[in-house]
Amino acid sequence: MIVKNSKTRFYLLLLVLAAFAWRVQGLSNQSLWRDEVDAVYFALRNLLQTLGMFKRVADNGALYFLTLRPWFYLVGASAFALRYPSALAGTLSVPLLWQVARQLVRGEEWRVRNRLEATRSGEETEAEVVPNTALQFRTPRPEGTRSFRIPFLAAVFLAFNPYQLWYGQEGKMYAVITALTLLATWFWLKGIDRGGWRPWLAYLVTVSIAMYTHLLMILLIPLHCLWFLLAWPQSWRHWRGYGLALAGLTLPYLPMVWWQWDMLTTSEHKTGFSFMPLTEMLHLLLLSHSRGFLPSDDLLRLTPLFFLGLAGVALGVSEIGETQAEDHTTLAAWRRFALVLTWLVVPILSIYFVSLRQPIFTERYIIWIAPAIMLLLALGVQAVLSNAGALARPLAALLVVYVLGFWLYVGWQQKTMPMKYDLRDAVTYIAERRSPDTLLILQIPYMEFSYRYYSSNFTPDLFAKSDAKLGKWAGGLWTNDGSSDDQARSQVDQQMQQITAGAKDLWIMRSEVEMWDARHLMDEWLDQHGKVIDQAEFLGAQVKHYQMHE
Repeated sequence: MIVKNSKTRFYLLLLVLAAFAWRVQGLSNQSLWRDEVDAVYFALRNLLQTLGMFKRVADNGALYFLTLRPWFYLVGASAFALRYPSALAGTLSVPLLWQVARQLVRGEEWRVRNRLEATRSGEETEAEVVPNTALQFRTPRPEGTRSFRIPFLAAVFLAFNPYQLWYGQEGKMYAVITALTLLATWFWLKGIDRGGWRPWLAYLVTVSIAMYTHLLMILLIPLHCLWFLLAWPQSWRHWRGYGLALAGLTLPYLPMVWWQWDMLTTSEHKTGFSFMPLTEMLHLLLLSHSRGFLPSDDLLRLTPLFFLGLAGVALGVSEIGETQAEDHTTLAAWRRFALVLTWLVVPILSIYFVSLRQPIFTERYIIWIAPAIMLLLALGVQAVLSNAGALARPLAALLVVYVLGFWLYVGWQQKTMPMKYDLRDAVTYIAERRSPDTLLILQIPYMEFSYRYYSSNFTPDLFAKSDAKLGKWAGGLWTNDGSSDDQARSQVDQQMQQITAGAKDLWIMRSEVEMWDARHLMDEWLDQHGKVIDQAEFLGAQVKHYQMHE
């Protein structure tokens, strides 16, 4: 759908530019965390190793890493370069939500256009074709009313939501899968609305790309199958196109099932996640999408958000569009409202039921329910305008200003407060003071890649040339094996004697130590056999320089 109204085009352009600026500003303020460094490593390591991720159990995002590879060779592998595609994807989601919301809200426009098209093509019966069609069916609402307001408000909410901002500034695929969800949904709605092979081919390609960008995007398929039933009888007019698209999706889907079969059928937990009850899932999702990563338990400030959301759920069906008598050319308001609700509910329930077999839940895996949340908030604003009488306009304006003001505040806090573990400054601190032939212990050992990254010049061959900067090093000890304290201490003493043999001094970099050594037995050994001569604290990371006893 092309936006023809010049004023609408101007407002959308301003919103898109604001969303882009909000994501690009401070893009590299936060240090990369382990998963982001992984993204750089997976993109730049041996190509065959990354291609192998497609069929390795529980590996995820291979297509995302493959697309980063040429990008890094073009612009380098800095933190800004890593996160910039996410900023672009987060920005693209804003106009995409506008388009999707227009498809869902504009009910009367479907009826008008479909009737006119049917009349021109001779599909209506003689009794249905009447002279002066323009007078028989009302023209679409002007852009200044709810057919503009609800989609635009939903897009505004998405543009400034702090949870979306966070992942629009992170070097992972989560902003990308949100954009791909919106794009696939737009093509699906166009296919159901107009038919033709183009939207269904575009839908097939988009969903296929989404599935190989993140494994759980497979959940889009059952969601849209349910939508096909909810969109009855309009959807029946285009069942062949959708059916062929679903058949085409078996081509990328079947290899994925084959490769992941062991994980799907085994009772052994292979995902690294713990099972989470549905109530806890809902609580985390509610807080994530309403307050982002603000470290606060003050729920009172979220009351206006909850109010708008509840108003959207309770009254949205009467605001989403005019309820018509159903026929084969229109989709009733309650059905379009059901599409929005299922977009929110079905992915949550799907990931919960899958987790009963193989725990896989983390909030970011279904970040793509956010557009439905923003649509419900926009419907809540419209419900206030329709039902609050004389106070409607000031109350609605106050609620919108509060929500956006609160989200801008949270977003700014996320940009300026160190929230990710500061491995960047920790590595820099060591690299400026340590000779590469001085022993370095990394606890946890996986920080090897962070050290290689942040001690490099961020060129595409940074990992191949990082051995000299990393120098002499060893991984920290694993002691979380369930052994007794006495047995574990004996093993630690034996292993540390071997690791530190001949070392007069050493550096240790620590982060997330409890994952590897919850009892801190290696730290205990170092304090007994050495003396701290330098140390520094960073967010989530510690650095110590030991002089070993003779």
